[in-house]
Amino acid sequence: MAVRLDPVTLEVIRNALPAIANEMSFDLQRTSYNMMIYEVRDYCCALLDVEGRLISQNIGGVSHFIADLGVVIKDGVARYGREGFAPGDVLITNHPRVAGQHLNNVCVYTPFFFDGELLGFAIVRAHWVDVGGMSTGFGAGGAVSDPWMEGLQLDQVKIYEAGEPDRKVLRVIADNIRFPEASMGDLRSQLAACRLAERRLEDLFRRYGRDVTMGSIETIFDEAEAKCRAIVARWPDGEYEAEALFDHDLVDRDTPLRIKARVVVRGGDMTIDFTGCSPQRRGPINSRTLAAGYVAYKAITTPLDPVNEGSFRALKVEIQEGNFMMAKYPAPMAGWSLPIPTVVDTVLRALAPVLPDRRLLIGRGQVDRRNDGAIGRIGDGTGVNQLGLKTGVIAHGFLSARILQRSRVQHRPGDALWGRLASFELPRGNR
Repeated sequence: MAVRLDPVTLEVIRNALPAIANEMSFDLQRTSYNMMIYEVRDYCCALLDVEGRLISQNIGGVSHFIADLGVVIKDGVARYGREGFAPGDVLITNHPRVAGQHLNNVCVYTPFFFDGELLGFAIVRAHWVDVGGMSTGFGAGGAVSDPWMEGLQLDQVKIYEAGEPDRKVLRVIADNIRFPEASMGDLRSQLAACRLAERRLEDLFRRYGRDVTMGSIETIFDEAEAKCRAIVARWPDGEYEAEALFDHDLVDRDTPLRIKARVVVRGGDMTIDFTGCSPQRRGPINSRTLAAGYVAYKAITTPLDPVNEGSFRALKVEIQEGNFMMAKYPAPMAGWSLPIPTVVDTVLRALAPVLPDRRLLIGRGQVDRRNDGAIGRIGDGTGVNQLGLKTGVIAHGFLSARILQRSRVQHRPGDALWGRLASFELPRGNR
């Protein structure tokens, strides 16, 4: 039987759920040990239901983490079963067979129970400063030919069971990374953010009840979907295509990576077809992600609205197994994020004919990892999302990273591997 929702309660819950994810984010930033988290914001915090559907996600952070945690939860539930979780459990995973990113992006998540029933999960993905392997930071780039060279692979490992830490597993992790004080500190920060979310969800469900809260979540999904469909439905039906080339895969430097986006608009439905893209490569630019399609779709539909499962119900992203964005394990993925901005730009360029009042602000195709002297996180055309969108410019802002102050580069454990910014200025013509 459907639950009757009064509009005031619905709006309170609609705003409370993103607020929980954002509070997780603030808690993580304040307590983390490495600057990739507390300064660069290379992380995401989210709430998901038992089916892996996204309930809410924090604002800020990096856009290529948008709505990509469902596969982690689905895999965890498939591994342990719904009965295999208990209050107090903590799981950790970064395994590329499912997570599909470089191993530094470590997920920590906890189950949420209400009156003994498993209703969802709180999860934090964050970039650890080191996971062993050949190099700190970003996994040695093109030198990495398989995930074992990249570092420690953690595949849905329970590090706490019913509130009790597995100290042997934690010791194994700490003994195999260069900066255990930093990375294990970040693990504790991720766990603290998840525990915070559990408490906030308990308060919310206790106040409004299970049925009203779960019914509100379904309504929020439905309304987000309807809003996106209404926007796409205003565009003419048709098929739109664009292509691009990414220089190389960091190994085969004479062979560019082919990117082809075919976008089909039918009524309020959209399909983004990447099946024409290059197959997985020897170099470490492979991934398993729908991020490019999701980022592009969100940028042109409801870019300033909170993200939830309903935001993408009217979107289908087609990527076949063996594509460089759906690579088969053990394909190397240390540089997984490098081509994603170019893929997003290609989707948006394909849709240019149906967006005559919008202009695409295209960056140079990847995020700088070499020339800024601090942490390599200055990307062209980023950090202007809201202003750009309000003025008719689509700037997907692949990384909402900030230019670091010199005084903040080395003042926490694990920061010693970074250099300092020598100089910075806008390129001629952009002033």
